[in-house]
Amino acid sequence: MNNVIKCIKESPEYIKCNELKDKMKSNSEINELIEKVKKLQKQYIKTNDNSIKDELDGCINRLNEIPIYYTYNENLKLVNEKIEYIS
Repeated sequence: MNNVIKCIKESPEYIKCNELKDKMKSNSEINELIEKVKKLQKQYIKTNDNSIKDELDGCINRLNEIPIYYTYNENLKLVNEKIEYIS
């Protein structure tokens, strides 16, 4: 199992995720949108209000339009697929 974990941690996708995560920490627009998404998700779960859902979708779309965030998510999906494969 340790070899599998090591293999994942040494994969280009995992390394890229970590690099991009560090870069995103200094991007105030991304951080503000992520915080807003978290807040809206909580509100939507509590209220099931469609206007909140629309605002949430808008924030997620804006996040995905930011190249660094989009690339991070794509690499993260690949890493998660590797993890799921061994689970």
